[in-house]
Amino acid sequence: MPDRLDLLFSRLREAPADRPLDQLEPTVWSRIDAARRDAPRDAVWGWRAALAAMMLTTGAFAGGVAAAQSEENSPFAIHAALAPSTLLESGR
Repeated sequence: MPDRLDLLFSRLREAPADRPLDQLEPTVWSRIDAARRDAPRDAVWGWRAALAAMMLTTGAFAGGVAAAQSEENSPFAIHAALAPSTLLESGR
Protein backbone atom coordinates (compact mmCIF):
# COMPACT_ATOMS: atom_id res chain seq x y z
CA MET A 1 0.00 0.00 0.00
CA PRO A 2 2.72 2.60 0.80
CA ASP A 3 4.36 1.80 -2.56
CA ARG A 4 1.09 2.56 -4.34
CA LEU A 5 0.74 5.87 -2.47
CA ASP A 6 4.30 6.79 -3.38
CA LEU A 7 3.54 6.03 -7.02
CA LEU A 8 0.37 8.16 -6.94
CA PHE A 9 2.14 11.06 -5.24
CA SER A 10 4.99 10.95 -7.75
CA ARG A 11 2.49 11.03 -10.64
CA LEU A 12 0.71 13.98 -9.03
CA ARG A 13 3.99 15.83 -8.56
CA GLU A 14 4.97 15.32 -12.20
CA ALA A 15 1.57 16.32 -13.61
CA PRO A 16 1.21 19.94 -14.74
CA ALA A 17 -1.11 22.23 -12.78
CA ASP A 18 -4.52 22.55 -14.39
CA ARG A 19 -4.81 26.24 -13.44
CA PRO A 20 -2.36 28.92 -12.29
CA LEU A 21 -2.26 29.23 -8.51
CA ASP A 22 -0.29 32.48 -8.37
CA GLN A 23 -3.48 34.53 -8.89
CA LEU A 24 -5.67 32.54 -6.51
CA GLU A 25 -5.58 35.01 -3.61
CA PRO A 26 -6.37 38.16 -5.67
CA THR A 27 -9.24 36.28 -7.32
CA VAL A 28 -10.69 35.29 -3.96
CA TRP A 29 -10.41 38.85 -2.59
CA SER A 30 -12.04 40.31 -5.70
CA ARG A 31 -15.00 37.94 -5.26
CA ILE A 32 -15.30 38.92 -1.58
CA ASP A 33 -15.23 42.62 -2.48
CA ALA A 34 -17.88 42.09 -5.16
CA ALA A 35 -20.12 40.28 -2.67
CA ARG A 36 -19.69 43.16 -0.19
CA ARG A 37 -20.63 45.73 -2.82
CA ASP A 38 -23.71 43.78 -3.86
CA ALA A 39 -25.01 43.25 -0.30
CA PRO A 40 -27.84 45.65 0.61
CA ARG A 41 -26.66 47.79 3.51
CA ASP A 42 -30.16 48.88 4.55
CA ALA A 43 -31.19 45.33 5.36
CA VAL A 44 -28.17 44.89 7.63
CA TRP A 45 -28.93 48.08 9.53
CA GLY A 46 -32.56 47.03 9.85
CA TRP A 47 -31.58 43.77 11.51
CA ARG A 48 -29.17 45.58 13.81
CA ALA A 49 -31.81 48.10 14.83
CA ALA A 50 -34.34 45.34 15.50
CA LEU A 51 -31.81 43.43 17.58
CA ALA A 52 -30.92 46.55 19.59
CA ALA A 53 -34.59 47.28 20.24
CA MET A 54 -35.19 43.71 21.39
CA MET A 55 -32.18 43.84 23.73
CA LEU A 56 -33.30 47.15 25.23
CA THR A 57 -36.81 45.80 25.77
CA THR A 58 -35.46 42.66 27.43
CA GLY A 59 -33.18 44.74 29.66
CA ALA A 60 -36.00 47.04 30.69
CA PHE A 61 -38.25 44.08 31.45
CA ALA A 62 -35.55 42.33 33.49
CA GLY A 63 -34.82 45.55 35.38
CA GLY A 64 -38.50 46.00 36.19
CA VAL A 65 -38.77 42.45 37.46
CA ALA A 66 -35.69 42.88 39.63
CA ALA A 67 -37.02 46.15 41.04
CA ALA A 68 -40.40 44.60 41.82
CA GLN A 69 -38.89 41.87 44.00
CA SER A 70 -39.00 42.43 47.72
CA GLU A 71 -35.93 43.45 49.67
CA GLU A 72 -36.12 40.23 51.72
CA ASN A 73 -34.13 38.48 48.97
CA SER A 74 -31.21 40.86 49.40
CA PRO A 75 -28.30 39.52 51.45
CA PHE A 76 -27.78 43.02 52.89
CA ALA A 77 -31.38 43.55 54.06
CA ILE A 78 -31.94 44.22 57.75
CA HIS A 79 -34.46 41.40 58.18
CA ALA A 80 -32.86 38.81 55.92
CA ALA A 81 -33.72 35.34 57.17
CA LEU A 82 -30.39 33.88 56.12
CA ALA A 83 -28.12 36.68 57.37
CA PRO A 84 -25.20 35.35 59.44
CA SER A 85 -26.16 37.54 62.40
CA THR A 86 -29.72 36.16 62.36
CA LEU A 87 -28.50 32.58 62.17
CA LEU A 88 -25.97 33.10 64.98
CA GLU A 89 -28.50 34.81 67.27
CA SER A 90 -30.98 31.94 67.00
CA GLY A 91 -28.38 29.52 68.38
CA ARG A 92 -28.30 31.19 71.84
